[in-house]
Amino acid sequence: MKESDKTIETTQEDENNQTEKELLSTFLINWIDYRITKKSNSKKEGERLWLKIKNAVPIYYLDWFSTRKWAFHIYENYILMFSNADDETLKHEIIHSIAYKIVPPEELEDFYSIVKNRITEDSFEDWVVSFNFAKNIHEFIADGYSKTIFINALKKENLYEEFLEKTSYLFE
Repeated sequence: MKESDKTIETTQEDENNQTEKELLSTFLINWIDYRITKKSNSKKEGERLWLKIKNAVPIYYLDWFSTRKWAFHIYENYILMFSNADDETLKHEIIHSIAYKIVPPEELEDFYSIVKNRITEDSFEDWVVSFNFAKNIHEFIADGYSKTIFINALKKENLYEEFLEKTSYLFE
């Protein structure tokens, strides 16, 4: 490859990255300096995480450390993963990318009410407790597939199998 071709290729890559940064800046605070280090999609990453999903929402991995590890942009339909994110966080955001597009069935809403009443601090192992699932039904669904401490709490209360059954519509 000629040196001039490398320059053109690099320039095109820089332009693509800048265009994506402009798109992503609608979600991020504009003064943050970040670099896209990797691009993927929810279908590919879902397979790696043992999720069988149909959609392929873009995932952008950013070279940026934050107290927040993730972001799913509901309206623009992409996922951002920051440098300090892990697979549990990625799985959580992938589930959001599916669940936000489908209205939960009424029977899941009823089950969610039961779970909120049954899960207590005693449902969790050791001293680790998370009531993130109680914020709304979307967090409930995402936590039920991604957060080990919540999955174990559901299992302890004999609710996990029913959770999987009532949320199976996400993967149909």
